[in-house]
Amino acid sequence: TRAMLQPELITYMYYNNIINHCHATSHSVRTCDNVTYPYTMDHACWTLISSDCYEHPSFAVFIKKEENAPLGMMALIGDQKIEFIPMEANKIHIKMNDKDYDLTDNGVIFSPLDTTPVTNKVVHKFKFKIIRRKTSYVLDFFPQMMINYDGNSVQVLAGPHVKGQNC
Repeated sequence: TRAMLQPELITYMYYNNIINHCHATSHSVRTCDNVTYPYTMDHACWTLISSDCYEHPSFAVFIKKEENAPLGMMALIGDQKIEFIPMEANKIHIKMNDKDYDLTDNGVIFSPLDTTPVTNKVVHKFKFKIIRRKTSYVLDFFPQMMINYDGNSVQVLAGPHVKGQNC
């Protein structure tokens, strides 16, 4: 099923509002219903920006103000906790379940279904993966959601089956 969603289809679904998406910075929030409002993050507490609203949620995404960058980000995927912690200019530290991971440019971390996460090794059966492209990170939890994060902003793209169930 992963091979069925080609980039052209994802682009079509995005621009035709079939895929929910929200976008947060330290100055504004764009909600899934296409409303943008100013937002000042003046605290260092985790703030929920996206989650599926099922009885047993499969994911949740949080942001908070950080010392070294405008935004830190944390995602909960099932029983996995993934933190993106800005350390200095263009350097983001990744922790998964309190274990440290280093991801080089064009690197990938796979979280296999039944073992511990692996870096820069292809795994075919995985729960999610994290990809780094220069200073941007993509957390891909297919087909539930995808997160784009760079330390300044967070964009959450929720799958079409989550539409109407995203809060």
